[in-house]
Amino acid sequence: MNKKKYAVRNIHGIMKKKNPSKEKRGGISMLKYKNILVPYDGSAHAKKAMAQAADLAAAGEGTKLYIVSVCNMVSAMSNFDQVSIAEGCLTSKLSEDLEAQCRRDLKEAVAMVPEGVAHETVFEIGSPGPVILSIAEDKGCDLIVMGSRGLGPLKGIFMGSVSSYIVSRGKYPVLIVK
Repeated sequence: MNKKKYAVRNIHGIMKKKNPSKEKRGGISMLKYKNILVPYDGSAHAKKAMAQAADLAAAGEGTKLYIVSVCNMVSAMSNFDQVSIAEGCLTSKLSEDLEAQCRRDLKEAVAMVPEGVAHETVFEIGSPGPVILSIAEDKGCDLIVMGSRGLGPLKGIFMGSVSSYIVSRGKYPVLIVK
């Protein structure tokens, strides 16, 4: 099928390109996403985002979900500022527990995927923002659906968040679910 972009005038007379990735269903214009990435950490917001992404994937034709869990060891270890190198078994046990939790989170997310929807799980260790964007690029994702943590305005300014990192540095459309 030959997909061509062409220009149309909107109600204000401004020319814009018509998006060929839209489809009409029952008079409603629907976007067709082929590869949706969902970062999942087991939080309430991530569960809501997963449900939204699953609905979008189920409504699409041939849409694939990439469910991503990023184990942020540095962040977890930073909670222990005075742990000495001699206490390496503590940090080793902590990293094993954290990795196991991330893998349990992925299993929980997979259980939320409707039957017949293609999906793949991805587990990585690293800083969530850059890792998520790297995976999105590697997998050719055309949408990222993620939960908002609701840090609040002041805490968000000082700490930042994964969702704000993705929105500000990514080149992909992002749906943030509260």
